[in-house]
Amino acid sequence: MLDIHTHLYWDSYDADRDEVIARARAAGVRQLLVIGTTLEESRQAIALSAQYPDVYASVGIHPNEFRGEVGEYIPELAELAKQSKIVAIGECGLDYSESHGEITDKQKQAQKEGLNKHIALATELHLPLIIHCRPKNALTMDAYEDMLSIFKERNFVLPIILHCYMGDTKVTQTFLELPNIYFSFTGNITYPVKKHLVGTKDDLTETVKLIPQERIFIETDCPFLSPQAKRGERNEPAYAIHTAEKVCELLGIPRSVLDAQLEANFVRVFGDS
Repeated sequence: MLDIHTHLYWDSYDADRDEVIARARAAGVRQLLVIGTTLEESRQAIALSAQYPDVYASVGIHPNEFRGEVGEYIPELAELAKQSKIVAIGECGLDYSESHGEITDKQKQAQKEGLNKHIALATELHLPLIIHCRPKNALTMDAYEDMLSIFKERNFVLPIILHCYMGDTKVTQTFLELPNIYFSFTGNITYPVKKHLVGTKDDLTETVKLIPQERIFIETDCPFLSPQAKRGERNEPAYAIHTAEKVCELLGIPRSVLDAQLEANFVRVFGDS
């Protein structure tokens, strides 16, 4: 069992970080990825990977950071990416969410330029990409559609992990046409589905059922998105087991099968770290 997307450098873990990681181990969550979203957080992710065994890091710049000059972050990011225990570039991507306010065409273009810089860096270093993608709202898949177009245009062939995946079944079918795309699910798949969405293309549990086992991952995105059984609490890697159990329910497989598959997927995408 593993958790491929955490933000364990957040100050909400400062008082008990060792205990959080110990609880993950006790729950059977053996490998953890700590994900950078800024230069500073990328440095913190690297520091944590050096401190704990079986903890690895990625370095990247979140799309919401790209509001001005895109290139200013990249040289230092490239240097960070060459350090030990770096297994991916990201998180990077596109975020059009209206919860941040209106996103202008200029800001969208800056995000696309930032994503292309990450793609170039991942290609240079032969590392997979961890992608953040968030549409404007629940009524559109706009950011996913733009993301798909970029990957097709760039012909990027290394593994791509769509973190905290929330695509509907229609856009998911299109992503599945690309053999290097992987889908990572968080605790939100354990939330009750609204009655009017059950069984529709917008039912996230229907999306999970579409994903082949060899292309699936589990994450917490902690401290965010605690699973239903822990709603209202700070999320942590030990809680990944709740998401895993939901995936097993939806796919009709035992935990032992899922755990073995997740380990195999980890090695295929990130190497035998």
